[in-house]
Amino acid sequence: MAYINVAEWSTEMVTEWLKGLDNSMYHYVQSFTNNGVGGKQLLNIRPYELEQLGMHVIGHQEIVLEAVENLKNFNYNLDKENLQFLALHVATAAHSLSKQLEFSDQEKLETTVLKDITRMITHLKALIEWLDRAPFRGQKKFDELRKQCMRFGLEVATVAMRDRFSLMPVQAIRQNAKKLENIGEYIIKDIMDPIILQPASLDLGLLKKRESDLGFLIMQSFHGVHRITEIKFHSPAHNSGKVEDGDEIVQINYQTVVGWEYKKVLQQLQESPP
Repeated sequence: MAYINVAEWSTEMVTEWLKGLDNSMYHYVQSFTNNGVGGKQLLNIRPYELEQLGMHVIGHQEIVLEAVENLKNFNYNLDKENLQFLALHVATAAHSLSKQLEFSDQEKLETTVLKDITRMITHLKALIEWLDRAPFRGQKKFDELRKQCMRFGLEVATVAMRDRFSLMPVQAIRQNAKKLENIGEYIIKDIMDPIILQPASLDLGLLKKRESDLGFLIMQSFHGVHRITEIKFHSPAHNSGKVEDGDEIVQINYQTVVGWEYKKVLQQLQESPP
């Protein structure tokens, strides 16, 4: 199985990855280079360190920090992350949020609650991503779980965004958090299918292009995760036997594209030699 060892990245590898996140990142390449930011430092980077590197725009910091979280996932969790693992994170975060709000008489959501909501939604998105790909997608039981996760998660996010404009926001969020906790526990305790314990794997596929056509489309999901869809019959992707619908693109020509902007991934594919 192939692997990505971000901790061993050189400064040049870090800056090449940084350029793919957003065009705004080009302003910071020189600073990262001058300060010798390598992979180990990148994995542990904090907002105040980004400020020291000249990145004062909060939105730019968020782009980097969110993408780094994706890199951490590949670097640390690839061999142990599975559906049960993700469901446990959702159940734990939802339980914590529900308990925090259980005896709250506040009509307005506090900052700490909003942070807990963000944490739970982040875990929930990862779970939904797994449920929306092979081998879970298309199975009625898992499709229904995915729809429920999306519905309850969207209700939490909507109420949190509207806050004081929502009717009884605390109660609404607590109720939906409890539903998400129950879904997580159901996956952990009641689903006996061993497939939920199967971790992801990273594999290398070599595709020979026919001019510019690799024979698949890329569907962007959330925060820089790019998945393959609509593989054409007898295309390079189909003939390789290595590519399946729902696979996530991690590298292109050994350039890591985790967290990259959608258009940057397309550009990287188009620039690859035939």
